[in-house]
Amino acid sequence: MKLLWSLAIAAGLALSIAAPASAGKLDDIKAKGEIKYGLEAQYRPFEFRDENNNIVGYDIDLADAFAKSLGVKAVPIDTNWSTVIQSLYNGDFDMIQGGMTATQKRFEKVNFSVPYMDAASGLMMKKDGGPTDFKGLNGKAVAAGNGTPQIKMLQDCAAAAGIAFDGEIQTFDNDALAYEAMKSGRIAGYASTIVSLLEGQKANPDLKAMSWNCDGKFGGEWTAAAFRKEDEDLRAAFDAFILESKKNGLLNDLQMKWFGQSFVEALPDKAPAW
Repeated sequence: MKLLWSLAIAAGLALSIAAPASAGKLDDIKAKGEIKYGLEAQYRPFEFRDENNNIVGYDIDLADAFAKSLGVKAVPIDTNWSTVIQSLYNGDFDMIQGGMTATQKRFEKVNFSVPYMDAASGLMMKKDGGPTDFKGLNGKAVAAGNGTPQIKMLQDCAAAAGIAFDGEIQTFDNDALAYEAMKSGRIAGYASTIVSLLEGQKANPDLKAMSWNCDGKFGGEWTAAAFRKEDEDLRAAFDAFILESKKNGLLNDLQMKWFGQSFVEALPDKAPAW
C-alpha cells in the first residue's frame, strides 16, 4: 500500500513538473521586457506620425508611462483600425490603446479599461455655406471614420430626426482625407470624436467642429484601452495605473499637453460594461 501511495505521489509530482501552470499575460510581458499595443497612427492628437515619421501623441505618452510603471518598454504597432480587435486576438499585440471608444458591440469581444479620455461625438462641416446643424445634412453625403461607432450613430440619428443622406455613409481611414473630401464638396459632414475634430479644425480653419449628441439620444462616450477577455491581470494593472494617474496629476498634464484642456474630472472610475 505504501509503495502504491509513493508511486502515486511520484506520478503526481512528475505531472506537475511536466505541466506547470501557465503564467498570466502580465508576467509574460514582464518576462519579455516589452508591451505591444495596437493603434492606427492617423488619429490626431491621440496618435500620428511627426515630421520624422515617429509615432507621437497622447496615447504614446500614456503608454510609455504605463510601460515604465511595469518596468518594460512600450512598443506601438500601427495597424488597420477596422480589423484591430481581430489583430489583438491574432497575437499581433498585447492590448489596444488607440483612442478606442468603448461600445456595447466591441464589448462582446473585448473588455475595456477605466476610461482615460472623453469620447463625445462631433460633426465637422464647412464653416461658410455648409449645414448649420444635423438636420441640415438631409439629402447630403456624409462620412465617418472606418470601423468607428459614429457610422451607426449617423444611421440612428438620421432615423430619429426623419432625414435621409445622399447614398451610403462613406468611410475614411484617415481624417485628413475626409477633410479634403469636404473641401472639394464630395461630403457635407464628417462624424468623429469632438476632440479629434477640434484638432483637425486647427489645421483647417475653413471647417468647423460642433458637438453632437443627437438631442440626447447618446449617453456618455469614453475612450478606453481594450483587452482580450482572458487578460484580466493586464487590464487590472492598467486600471490601477489610470486611477493613480488621475490622482497624481499625470493624466491632467498629458491632456493639457495634447488637448489644451483637462477632462479628468468628468471621467468615471469604473470600466464601461454592458
